[in-house]
Amino acid sequence: MAEEVLTLRQQAAALPKIPGVYLFKNREGEVLYVGKAISLRDRVRSYFAPDLADTRGPGLVNMVVQAVTLDHQQTGSELEALLLEARLIRQYKPKYNIRLRDDKSFSLIRIDLSQEFPGIYLSREKDLEELLAKKKRARAGEGKVSQKIDHQEFFGPYLSASSVRKALKTIRHIWPFRDCTSTKYKEYEKLGHGCIFATLGLCEAPCAAKVSVEDYRKNIDQIRAFLRGDREQLLRQVEQQMTEASANENYEMAVRFRDRLQALAHIQDVAETRKLNDARQRSDAYTYNAERDLRFECYDISNISGQYAVASMVVGILRDGKDKPVLTPADVKQRFYLDKSRYRKFRIKTVEGISDFDMLKEVLKRRLTRGKANEERWILPDLLFVDGGKGHLASALEVRLKLELTAERAPIGSVAKGPTRRRVDLYGTDFAKVPQVQTDEAWGTVAELLREEAHRFAIIYYRSQHRKALTGRDRNQL
Repeated sequence: MAEEVLTLRQQAAALPKIPGVYLFKNREGEVLYVGKAISLRDRVRSYFAPDLADTRGPGLVNMVVQAVTLDHQQTGSELEALLLEARLIRQYKPKYNIRLRDDKSFSLIRIDLSQEFPGIYLSREKDLEELLAKKKRARAGEGKVSQKIDHQEFFGPYLSASSVRKALKTIRHIWPFRDCTSTKYKEYEKLGHGCIFATLGLCEAPCAAKVSVEDYRKNIDQIRAFLRGDREQLLRQVEQQMTEASANENYEMAVRFRDRLQALAHIQDVAETRKLNDARQRSDAYTYNAERDLRFECYDISNISGQYAVASMVVGILRDGKDKPVLTPADVKQRFYLDKSRYRKFRIKTVEGISDFDMLKEVLKRRLTRGKANEERWILPDLLFVDGGKGHLASALEVRLKLELTAERAPIGSVAKGPTRRRVDLYGTDFAKVPQVQTDEAWGTVAELLREEAHRFAIIYYRSQHRKALTGRDRNQL
């Protein structure tokens, strides 16, 4: 088996760094999996990464174990690879490909960036095929097709055209855009007013000069960021726009950005909820047992320049953590769940200005005081995490010392994103107080799951407080 895996690695290392499609095959020559890539070598070598199970799921780990040979077909661009991938998946119906196995064509979202005011359209697989064929004929001597195909940017593939239409409808309520043909655009340009979509607020009527090129392009760039999945950055960007509009007393625009922010925050919350759905399903099916299970808490502070400062407390449970040792990240993920019923929110009441350390001290003083008094709803956890580095840990330990609590009764550690942003760093010596979690890797997984959830929950609460502060005033006094 080791020799086969090594041979597969050698085949992967020999692949060219070009766009194309790759096929994993088993000993009998059966196609197990088909994928596309901008760089075949880099993409296929990622299947031998140690975290494949975490990033892509256990199914692909099984696929790599079964695979013996690799085939590939070169293409001129990633878009051509996308079309070829779809055809080969429909042809071979590989066991480990979930999408595109039926005979249906896929759909795409196309943004025409060649236009002064770019339009956004629904495209089908055959539309892309025709466009690529046309460009190939026009560029017969060049031998390569641009990824954007003369400023036509594509997002997808999506298996359901109706789902794409619903997505575009949602996006259009957040960022109005045009989807008309050049002929229709010119018609309304002559009339000097927008169409019915402008009346409904779904288009900003660039045909009637109702929006500047710069402002319209900002909307399009935000839509592109949304479709790429850059939603956290996008939320910060829109929040900044709202703050600037309010500071400039442009209250109508501030309200528009506020509504946009609320819609985006809702979409983000739904996405995060889905991402954590498995953990919460386990929570619904399981009741915490203090005799058997390990319980952890994690705290995070959220504010901008000290304003609307809040903190979150989230709770994670390791089932049977006190009875069975926890050795690997896989052990953690199998037995860990988030106990949403125990989450808590804190408003920062005593700290003014920018000081995350002081805010953390306030929150932990309130929490640990209740825990020291053995209040039923505030029984201390097996270990308490704070989101941050050595300074945050020192602040937490200072609070514990002042309250005369011991490390045995209230063990504390801190978790921070590592310098590569791909792992977490842990600080503190109290992890030894929970000997059932026996490896650094297992602790890292526990900490990362808690940190991500604490960060998400804190941001949601911060945004709700920020929006209440804005919407609680008269619209003309934002």
